[in-house]
Amino acid sequence: MRRSLFLMLYAAAALPSLAAAQPGSPAIRQLLVQARPEVQALECEKAAPIARRPAAQNPDPLEVPTLETVQRLSPNADVTMSSGPVVAHPSVPARRPGPGPYRIGIWGDSHLAANFFTEELLRQLKAPDSVTSTIIAANMGRAGVRLPLLRSCVSSQWKYEPNYVGGESAAAPGPGLSNMFADQPGATLAWDLRKTAQSPGYERVRLLYQQQEAPLVVGISVDGGAEQEVALAGPAGPAALELMADMPISQVKLRLLDGRLRFHGLELLPQGPAPFGMDVFGYPGATVAGWKVTNQDYLASWFTRDQYQLVIMEFGTNEGNVKPFDLAAYRKTLVDSVANMKALFPSAACVLVAPGDRGVLVPRSANIRAKDKKSRAAAARQRKAKGAQIDLLQYSRIHADIGRVQAEVAQAAGCSAWSMQDAMGGQGKAYEWERQSPALMAKDLIHFTVAGYHRLAQQFFKDMGWTPLPAAKE
Repeated sequence: MRRSLFLMLYAAAALPSLAAAQPGSPAIRQLLVQARPEVQALECEKAAPIARRPAAQNPDPLEVPTLETVQRLSPNADVTMSSGPVVAHPSVPARRPGPGPYRIGIWGDSHLAANFFTEELLRQLKAPDSVTSTIIAANMGRAGVRLPLLRSCVSSQWKYEPNYVGGESAAAPGPGLSNMFADQPGATLAWDLRKTAQSPGYERVRLLYQQQEAPLVVGISVDGGAEQEVALAGPAGPAALELMADMPISQVKLRLLDGRLRFHGLELLPQGPAPFGMDVFGYPGATVAGWKVTNQDYLASWFTRDQYQLVIMEFGTNEGNVKPFDLAAYRKTLVDSVANMKALFPSAACVLVAPGDRGVLVPRSANIRAKDKKSRAAAARQRKAKGAQIDLLQYSRIHADIGRVQAEVAQAAGCSAWSMQDAMGGQGKAYEWERQSPALMAKDLIHFTVAGYHRLAQQFFKDMGWTPLPAAKE
């Protein structure tokens, strides 16, 4: 009976209906769609290879400094080959998850975008397989981003808009402080919403976008079915197209037919309230300035239905890359950004996460690989001029300053603070972490390996004083 009624409604739904929205909420347009069982995994269309000129060979490439080089250029750095446990400086624990419904929102840069840190955090929490990511940011297809979806497909017409750069993207921000924009007909986005090919999808899926004054037309297809042409018009502002089916939706494909589309992300609505959820908004290159320059009223519209019990802000690596680094200006931006976050989530606990230690790559000609003292001394004399100009701890000191300021701002705002650099053991530890077996630091001496992110998440879990979530009752 339910399916017959649904098909009758589906046949009558040529255009989306407009659902009543709460004040400050996005305008919701509803569209009945027909989902299908046993849908094959999504396959993306193969893009034509991009012709690139071969890069000129660098006769003196940058590389990780050897232990001898580190000891020569930074003799006072605490850099060893020790493989012992990493000791962190504990911070004030945040309110730990559970029991009862509990949602965490995490904003950050490339350290979070790959999701290795948060996946390990979920393992430490012993979160059930049913844990949901309600909101997926508009960063699909971006290099360095891994999402809790089986697959995403993005055509070449889309442009990424990180909100921290300001401008039109910050005036109309998505929930992850990032947007995707297209104005060329034929631009497509497609998602396989399942975690695995066998897991269920969602009976209700919202496509979040900016409704502009000029109408736009999109084509929507679900689970490989026929495309429905949908005209979207209404008052300018945040909006969502809600797809509804009588069984879980596995795949959605969107095609821009006419107009300008600023896409903000996906909202996945499970059948019932989940006891625990974690939304991860990591964008490579992001800075905390996104929280300062973004239109706060527009941003708040995405969170009127649900609130987070804990908000984590992980930034600082990209701020520390700016030359010259202005610590006073950084502090002001951080204070304003945290204030905006607190205004949006006034009842949530909060944690500021400072960046890890960062090393410096050196020219191959300045690196010492000599095995005996005599040849090592000769190599040192030969490379003294070039090597003496290399400051291997320049970013270590900046990140330490950033961590100190974050701790001060966090205390004033009633938040906790935690430093990746402290969790690593302090300044200069990037070089040690790269030499661990398995390596904990990536070869760029900025990011971490999967094992490194897991180590940091384990330490974070311990320092926050968290315990595993209670087992679900049968």
